[in-house]
Amino acid sequence: MENTYAPHANDYINIYVEDLMRSFPELDFSSYREKVGQAALHRQDMTEEQVSNLLVLSALERISMEEPRWTYAAAKVYLDQLYKKAAASRGYDARKRYGSLYGLLETLTNKGIYSENLLQEYSKEEIEELEQIIVPERDQLFTYIGLLTLADRYLATSHSGDVYELPQERFLIIAMKLMMKESKEKRIELIKESYWALSNLYMTVATPTLANAGKSYGQLSSCFIDTIDDSLRGIYDSNTDIATVSKNGGGIN
Repeated sequence: MENTYAPHANDYINIYVEDLMRSFPELDFSSYREKVGQAALHRQDMTEEQVSNLLVLSALERISMEEPRWTYAAAKVYLDQLYKKAAASRGYDARKRYGSLYGLLETLTNKGIYSENLLQEYSKEEIEELEQIIVPERDQLFTYIGLLTLADRYLATSHSGDVYELPQERFLIIAMKLMMKESKEKRIELIKESYWALSNLYMTVATPTLANAGKSYGQLSSCFIDTIDDSLRGIYDSNTDIATVSKNGGGIN
């Protein structure tokens, strides 16, 4: 049977598979490349993103008790697409993986995504110092489902859904937000410690904090306790309070 898929699709497959083989030598790639190629066989003009989706799906199908690390192979392919989308949105070379943190803060603050107080509270020099502690390799600690969930639900995007923020930047911005009111003499070191714990997945934060820290909307707490006056007005006021808390991601006890 004649191979009818676009030549560049085969090039993408080869590049990705060879990279995965170097990263995961313990996995069996003997039929992986062939299966992805067969899946692409009759699809004309496939984009790199479409090829990467095939690679992810094929990797996920191979997860087993014997080879659980296929989830990390799938995550690595998906992560590469995140890097490329963020680089395209922000205008830097995707091979660098991460761009300017200060540039990200400026852009998303101007778009109304980030709160203005990040740029107000931290100097450009402090932000550039913090950018240097980002460790892109820690992105590879995520399983595929973990990375997909983080990207879909928590990373900051534009109003039209374009990718801007990357995983390590989310961790660092959380740390910056939580340590913002600490004394200036020690807060940079506290941010570095917090980032280290978050980025190594040794510590996590409440879901509203993970989603909203540093942003211009939402709040950081998970749970709220409400009391209700024994009156008609008290009951309806409480309903309004509960609805407002729920709208901003809080739970009611």
